[in-house]
Amino acid sequence: MKLTKQKLEQLITEEYVRRIGDEGKPTNYPEYADKLTTLAKSDPVQAASLADSLDEPLDIEFNPNNTKTFDLPSTLQKFFRSPEYQLHFDFLMEEHGSSLLEEPDISEVYLYAMNKGLDLEDTRRKIMKSYETILQHEHVYDEKFIDAMRDAMILRSKKRRS
Repeated sequence: MKLTKQKLEQLITEEYVRRIGDEGKPTNYPEYADKLTTLAKSDPVQAASLADSLDEPLDIEFNPNNTKTFDLPSTLQKFFRSPEYQLHFDFLMEEHGSSLLEEPDISEVYLYAMNKGLDLEDTRRKIMKSYETILQHEHVYDEKFIDAMRDAMILRSKKRRS
């Protein structure tokens, strides 16, 4: 394949990301990669379907200057700073649960409280209050809320490691 100056400039300015779930997947049909990426620009659903049929990863053009953002309502921002959420998050980071959306096991809550030297009932009440708040907002805000929670957990876990 001959690389022209124009094609090189285009490759330098374009950024691509792999579709979630395809990160480590090998390219079996390199001759289809460009076609799938081009199709993803105009019809992402069909491109994803074809890529899945071929068991091929899908590279999607990404423009970091054109990302969509949204603001969380102030009630949610306040919740993420609440002692209940902080305790619930720490409970999960200590591996007493696997997800903010999973109902906390009461025996794990008590074990966590005993290990931390906390009041058993107060700890249970706060973690359950956080869990109930999360469930209420999950249905109201759908993916936005779940994405925000995931991003908050990733950021906090990175801060803990440093």
